Amino acid sequence: MSEDMTVSQARADLGAVTARAEYGSETTYLTKHGHRAAAVVPAAAAELLEQLEDLIDERAVRKALASLRSGD
Repeated sequence: MSEDMTVSQARADLGAVTARAEYGSETTYLTKHGHRAAAVVPAAAAELLEQLEDLIDERAVRKALASLRSGD
């Protein structure tokens, strides 16, 4: 489940926004001037994203090293 709200609204109700992320596994998209600018997500979701990014980076480094070793 997700919800959009302005940054001003989120600022006024930050405790509830973070509680919905932490306890309800809910994502809240923060909007500025009508477009999504950021999101408050459950910590587990952010941690998973970081792990995936690290894995992609690691694979790219391994591929680059292999290319260097082979002379490409």
